Amino acid sequence: MISNIKKPVFLILAAILIVFLTTACGGDAGDSASAEASADGTENTQETAAPVGDPVEIRFAHLYTTDDYRGRAIQYFADLCNEMSGGTINISIYPSQSLVTSQNAVKSVQTGVADMTMSATSWSVGEIKDLAPLDIHGIYDPEYFFETYDAVRPLLNEIYETYANQHVLWTVDDTDTIFYLTEKNARQVHAPADIAGLRIRDHGTWIGKSISAWGASPMTVVPADLTVALERGTVDGGYTGWGFIHTYRAHEYAPYITFTGIGKSSFDPASINLDVWNSMSPEQQAIMEDAGRQAQELSNELLSEDLEKFLNEVDDFGGEVYYMTPEETQVFVDAIAPLIDEASAQCTDLGKQLINALLAAPSQYR
Repeated sequence: MISNIKKPVFLILAAILIVFLTTACGGDAGDSASAEASADGTENTQETAAPVGDPVEIRFAHLYTTDDYRGRAIQYFADLCNEMSGGTINISIYPSQSLVTSQNAVKSVQTGVADMTMSATSWSVGEIKDLAPLDIHGIYDPEYFFETYDAVRPLLNEIYETYANQHVLWTVDDTDTIFYLTEKNARQVHAPADIAGLRIRDHGTWIGKSISAWGASPMTVVPADLTVALERGTVDGGYTGWGFIHTYRAHEYAPYITFTGIGKSSFDPASINLDVWNSMSPEQQAIMEDAGRQAQELSNELLSEDLEKFLNEVDDFGGEVYYMTPEETQVFVDAIAPLIDEASAQCTDLGKQLINALLAAPSQYR
C-alpha cells in the first residue's frame, strides 16, 4: 500500500506520526502537568517550582493567633516560601507565644531558640536603645506608615544586624492606636484632659512616657491579665493598637473607643537570624524577600476585614467609637514632642539617623 501513495503525501503522514508519538510518549512533562485537571474541576496551569538551594528548616515564632490577620499573613508567607523554593525553604510556624514570649521574641532569634519572629520593637527597646524613636508616637504620621517603613528600613535593618544578629524582611500594619476606657470612665477622648488622672495601661517604656506627658498614670499589665484588670478596675483603660484589643477581647470590658491618629501600635518587623539568612542561597533570599512583599500586601487586605469585625463587636457590647480630628491629634503630638530629644540623647549615631529619617517622612503634623 505504501508504494502506491505519492511521496509528498507519505512525508506529511510521517511527520504527523512523529509529532503524535512525541506528544503521547514523552513530550514535555511540564505541558502534561499543566493540562492536568485539579480536584475542583478547574485546570491547573501552575508548574511546581524547581528546588532552589540546599534545604533549610526555619522556626518562625510569633504572638498572634492563627486566625488573626497577621497570623494568617505569616502562614501565607511560609507557604509561599516553600512553594516558590521548590520545597527547600520549610518554615514551621509557632503562633500565640507557643515557643517564645513576645517580650523575648527578638532575643530568642538572636540566641537561636527560634530562627525567625515578628515582634513589636517596643519589647526590645530595653536592650536596643536605637529602636526607641519608633515608640515615640507623633514622630511619624500613621497615614503614611508604609512610606515611612520603606524610608527607615535600611537603618532598621542595620540596627537589627548590629545589635540582634538579624535581617529584617517585611512588616505589617500593627493597627492605629486607640484609647479604650471602661464603662465607669465612659467618654470620648478629645484632649489630654480627658484622660488626666486615669490609670492607663501602656505597652512599652516610651509609650508609658507619652501617657505621663498627657497627664495620666501609665500601668504595666501583661496581656493575659488585662481583661481581669479592666473588670476589677485595677486599670481604667489603656492605649494601644486596636488589633491588640481585638485579640485579647479587652473591648468586652472597655468598649469606649477613641481612634487617635497619633501612631501605629508599634513597628513589627519580621526578622530572621543573620546566620540562617547568610547560609541561604541568593535565590532563596530573593524568594523570601518577594514572599514577604506579597504577605505584607495580603495582611493589608485582611486588615480591613478584622477592623470591620472589631467595630461590630464594640457595637454589640454597647460601646462607642470616636475618631479624633486632626486638630485634636495635633495637641497630643505636641505634648510628647520633647521625648524626641530625650530619646536622641540615649541613641548612638544609628538611632539619631533613624530619628532624622522618621522626621523626614510625610506627615500632616509637622
